[in-house]
Amino acid sequence: MDGRGLIASICLGAKGVQMGTAFLSCLESGAHETHKAAILNAHEDQTVLTRAFSGKWARGIENRFIAEMRRHERFLPDFPIQNVMTQDIRKGSAIQTTPEFMSLWSGQSPRLAKKQTVKELIQTVMEDGKRINSNLP
Repeated sequence: MDGRGLIASICLGAKGVQMGTAFLSCLESGAHETHKAAILNAHEDQTVLTRAFSGKWARGIENRFIAEMRRHERFLPDFPIQNVMTQDIRKGSAIQTTPEFMSLWSGQSPRLAKKQTVKELIQTVMEDGKRINSNLP
């Protein structure tokens, strides 16, 4: 999500990082505005692992659908069946701009997400990463 996370990952041996949530909240993102707002207003304790929407394990911001489906999760069909079965409820929720039945995918650090351009995101991450790296012993 930021230069600090990039350098920490590299110091731990990573050759690259995945920054999906950072890009979801960017201005150019095709994510629904309700999804972007949920990410920008979420805290780390609001993200959970779930199979409720797709049938695959994924991390998202907890909402009513995830909470209500939690006790049934082990009985849900695998992807792509569950994904097809929840398609209409996700689409309807998006049309109504209500987040309670949308799949609000998010990584573990939504508070680090910003409303910015992709260019600004990349420039900031790289500049911060270079600055931090130059201060390492």
